[in-house]
Amino acid sequence: MSKPTGTASSGVALDRALVDLLPSPPARVLLLGLHMHTSTGALIERGYEIVAAPFPNPPVFAQCPSETRQAVFQVEVPVPQSARAEFDAAVVREISPHIHPLALFDQLCTHVAKDGIVVLQGREHQDPIPRVTRWLEYVVAIAGRCGFTPLDPKQAIEQVSGAPGTFLCVLRKTATPRWQLRHLRPDDYAEIAVLFQQVFGHALSPQLWAWKYANGRGNAVLASRDGVLVAHYGGMYREILLCGKPEWAYGGSDVMVHPQERGVMTRQGPFLLTAATTAELYGPVAFGFPTERAMLVAERMGLYVKAGQMAELRWDPARPGSRWGTRIRHLTPGCATDEKVVHRLWAAMANDLQDSVVGVRDWKFLEHRYFEHPHNQYEAMVVTSRWTGKELGVIVLRRLENACELLDVIAPLANLPVLLDQARRMTARWALPYLYCWITTNHAGRFQACGGKQELLNVFIPTSCWTDDPRVDMLRDKWWLMSGDTDFR
Repeated sequence: MSKPTGTASSGVALDRALVDLLPSPPARVLLLGLHMHTSTGALIERGYEIVAAPFPNPPVFAQCPSETRQAVFQVEVPVPQSARAEFDAAVVREISPHIHPLALFDQLCTHVAKDGIVVLQGREHQDPIPRVTRWLEYVVAIAGRCGFTPLDPKQAIEQVSGAPGTFLCVLRKTATPRWQLRHLRPDDYAEIAVLFQQVFGHALSPQLWAWKYANGRGNAVLASRDGVLVAHYGGMYREILLCGKPEWAYGGSDVMVHPQERGVMTRQGPFLLTAATTAELYGPVAFGFPTERAMLVAERMGLYVKAGQMAELRWDPARPGSRWGTRIRHLTPGCATDEKVVHRLWAAMANDLQDSVVGVRDWKFLEHRYFEHPHNQYEAMVVTSRWTGKELGVIVLRRLENACELLDVIAPLANLPVLLDQARRMTARWALPYLYCWITTNHAGRFQACGGKQELLNVFIPTSCWTDDPRVDMLRDKWWLMSGDTDFR
């Protein structure tokens, strides 16, 4: 959370500017945020009825921080039970990219009366730099989808005279939208599971939902109509290397619209509202695995551009006997030695992919993605040299009824031939008819060189173009993605 800055005179100027914007006393004002004590006293002196609700300290995270990802704080408006009547105005002090705007406005919808005023106060220069450029414009856009519009559309964001570097943004609650957007919270699971069943035709277990979204692993934008959940745009956070530079991406997950709402695939429908809000919240570095039809719909709406396509490579089983030059064994969950092995192999792979965009494949990723999956059983195996004992690479296989799937590789790319040989050998030992893998087409040649037969899939890699960010161009035909990068294989 930020620390108070400025001078006493700038504080007085800010309080005067607030009073000029608020309805006349004795209006009821909800005061939210940080460093509110001076404003509280000044407003009470002028005859306002004030309910102060500071943001929690320590904060609750709506987006957990990582080495590449800044924290975003959850907004819970702790209005006392005795003050449940709607407010004539709300003032949010120290709005910043650390405050989750959808979590803020989905609650202000409940607490602010029709025609009520919302005043956002913040600082022009943010440190660190916001994930999304023009972040305040997107805060206003998200507020608009929640029913709040700028008091003066020509000048939604105003500078405060006498308080350098401080802005005020004034909004009015003008309407109840047809679709009500809200930020994902833990108690939304039951509603999400119902929608998931309606859209995909099978159940979403509590364990699988938690594996995707709990403990800061994922997030989602939800849309309801008449109190019923009709759309969900989810995603899981993924640490990546963007041409060798540590970054993070938002991997789309469980994008769904209720069958009765799919006809409203317009620029005001629930799909666009949830997708655009997601792009504005979580930024342009994103990926997913839609079909061509879904991709075209999103392209026409100005949401996605193509960043790649998936291919499938197939191999016949190899002879099942032992290999003269290599051995294979399973990795052991919780084994410190295996953890070091994986980190060494991942470092070598990352070095080979410095011109690509690739999800981090360290031990932490391996453990959660494969060892801790609540339903699927995977075979995570390390291939070593029979003569030197040197680890050559990790492969992750899944035995299906009629095939063996290679989901992941962690290795120097020069070692792909011996890894695929052992994968084909295991396919034969398990008496399965063929081995296959998914890989982005820009890297498929590496697998074709190992004898794989390629077939293009009706699976495309999008990235968000909604926020018009230059990083989008860095993603085109650069991804290394396999089926282990999905949440559904």
